[in-house]
Amino acid sequence: MTARLRLRARLDGGRVAGGLFMSIPAPEIVEIAAVAGFDFVLIDLEHTLIDGAALEHLLAAADRAGLSALVRVPDAGSERILQSLDAGAAGIVVPRVSSLAEAEQAVRRARYAPRGIRGLNAGRLGRYGESDLPALAARLDQETLVVAMIEDEAGLGAATEIAGLDGIGGLLFGAADYSQSIGRPWQTSAPEVVAAGAAVARTCRDAGIHCFAIPRADEDLPRLLDEGARGLIAANDRGLLRRALTATDRTWRRIAGAQA
Repeated sequence: MTARLRLRARLDGGRVAGGLFMSIPAPEIVEIAAVAGFDFVLIDLEHTLIDGAALEHLLAAADRAGLSALVRVPDAGSERILQSLDAGAAGIVVPRVSSLAEAEQAVRRARYAPRGIRGLNAGRLGRYGESDLPALAARLDQETLVVAMIEDEAGLGAATEIAGLDGIGGLLFGAADYSQSIGRPWQTSAPEVVAAGAAVARTCRDAGIHCFAIPRADEDLPRLLDEGARGLIAANDRGLLRRALTATDRTWRRIAGAQA
């Protein structure tokens, strides 16, 4: 099994997979995540300026380290869907999917004919032409994950249709943006937001697709697991770095103050 298939294998086997959300384009962070025991990374292209060369380095680092790498693309119509998958991503995460039409657009870009319009390429995944190229497209279609993010009330209303679309492999509830869409920005533990997340999880279960979740605190984990989430984006690089630096800074200042 290649690193690229690690996440899919765990999810298909009903096991929990832990992921690191990445906004910093440093391959060393990917390697450290692997040492720490994570199963996958989710590289963000929506809220960052990570360019193509940096993305390739991150994906190559994930492959070397034995991790799967998902890429959150800017939107359902992005050309970076094709580029991310050709560079070796295990799948894509599509933000702000509010309708069946948007989900269909993402699937078309991520899948080969007849389901989609993904262009043929004999690059890294085809071992630069050494692989059985006629069989490659069917294999990659089977392996690649397409995850739609539900982040507003329209998306929640269309979630059943989105989850039932051929080519969608999972849903991820975006609690922060959903909270904003109902007029309660950043109130991710508000009852209405928690209920919406639970509804997305039920939709995944009913459709037989994978449920991804972003725990906001350790206390969220039992509930998310009970709801059926198995792809857990358990940490993010910027938050971890900020907390670690803050703790270290406060420690030395406390000790230095005591000595003074």
